[in-house]
Amino acid sequence: MKNALEGLRKAYISLFASPYAIFSVGLVILILPYFFRGFALHGQESYFFKRISEFILENNIPDYDFLSFGGRAFFYSMGAPLSLVIANLLFKINITNLLVFTPTIFGFLSLAFFYLILRHFNVKKNTLSFACYMLVLSPPFLYSFTHFTSFTIPLFLNLLGFYFIINEKKKINHIAVAVYFLLTFFDAVHILFGLLLSLFYFYKTKNLKRFIPYSFVLLFAMYLNNHFMKYGLDITNHRFYEYFFTFGGVYGLSIFLLFLSFFGLIWLWKRKYNNLIYYIFLISSLVILLLNIKYLVYFNMALCILGAYGLKYIYKFRWSSTIIRNLTVMLLIGGILFSGVSFLIENFKQDPSDELNDTLDYLEKKTSPRDVILTHEKYGMYINSISKRKNFVDFNKVYAPGSKLRFFYMEKVFHSRRLDELLNLVRNNRVSYILITPEMKNGLVWNKDNEGLLYVIKKNPDYFNLVYDKDGYEIWRIL
Repeated sequence: MKNALEGLRKAYISLFASPYAIFSVGLVILILPYFFRGFALHGQESYFFKRISEFILENNIPDYDFLSFGGRAFFYSMGAPLSLVIANLLFKINITNLLVFTPTIFGFLSLAFFYLILRHFNVKKNTLSFACYMLVLSPPFLYSFTHFTSFTIPLFLNLLGFYFIINEKKKINHIAVAVYFLLTFFDAVHILFGLLLSLFYFYKTKNLKRFIPYSFVLLFAMYLNNHFMKYGLDITNHRFYEYFFTFGGVYGLSIFLLFLSFFGLIWLWKRKYNNLIYYIFLISSLVILLLNIKYLVYFNMALCILGAYGLKYIYKFRWSSTIIRNLTVMLLIGGILFSGVSFLIENFKQDPSDELNDTLDYLEKKTSPRDVILTHEKYGMYINSISKRKNFVDFNKVYAPGSKLRFFYMEKVFHSRRLDELLNLVRNNRVSYILITPEMKNGLVWNKDNEGLLYVIKKNPDYFNLVYDKDGYEIWRIL
């Protein structure tokens, strides 16, 4: 009986670990959100890239953005917009369709190259499959490829470039140089990962001479990135919870993955200093992560590999009870699965909703292009992209003029109960309209109907006029 059960277990694992199963599950997970929210643009970044790409198509690359933060210098990472523009010109596919469908394509290809890279390093079949499943269920990976973000293209390019580097054919190795140079047009954090990963590989294979051309290209790309395009490292302070999806981070790490990674480190320590290069890679990655939270997407890939070894270590540990061992393994796998499913459920909702779209359409039709619209930063990019109006703040605060002061003013406006102070703030910042959403009234900004701005605008109709009120969305005109 025991042998029969063991044979059945091996058969299931063999099926689970096959590349067909891995890629099939990966593809299903990547396309699943479309069946709930439809084949439409989703999320602030998608709308941002749509606006910038279409602007470039019509006017070439401008020097000034008149809409974001009421007006700012055009210091944006141009890799994604230029890629979309080139694809539009070459294949005659409109920008919206590119933004909707390319994340799934790049996500599937990224999973494929992740699998091929691990196979190249002779990672055992079961460990390799667990690493792939952990990756495709991780919030950072899902964030990057279930809608178009700033990670969608450069993450794929990094995996593609590294795969070309480890290829045995020299002609293919040379292509990696061109792939890495493309990272010049993206944020510097993507270049740093390419630099660190290639250094790790050539040190491990004791062939540092081959690292020279790649390091030259990547360092030159870093130089161009920081000195000419001026959208460098984005070193900013981040709250602790932002690093973890469980605590509310947008694309944070899974606590269960961190737990497994800890045991993966114990597994690494078996060979102690023989694995020194792995420790250096992880510590270096941790330092970059603390400098720039965007690196979390790359750090997550390293943790997925480490977590797979951690799961293997836990399973092979000498347990006093087989039942406890199996329950522990099932709990950890369930936790990884829960993180991925939770993220997908959050992204099943259409963003922006139909109700918000109607509100933004009203702003476009009934307001002047010179008007500044004040709302929570979560909706700032939609004000630019859908209403085509100036916002007061948005999520893209890097190199925005006086961004800290503007966020301070925004909080003062939202929470002030003094009419004179509130009028001073909005008039000095040339705010013409205030957009209030149901989410803002239900915890995002306020918890009660009589808090701060909500109290002042209702009590002072001589200064604030409600011009739109539908489905919980309100637009107030400042008189």
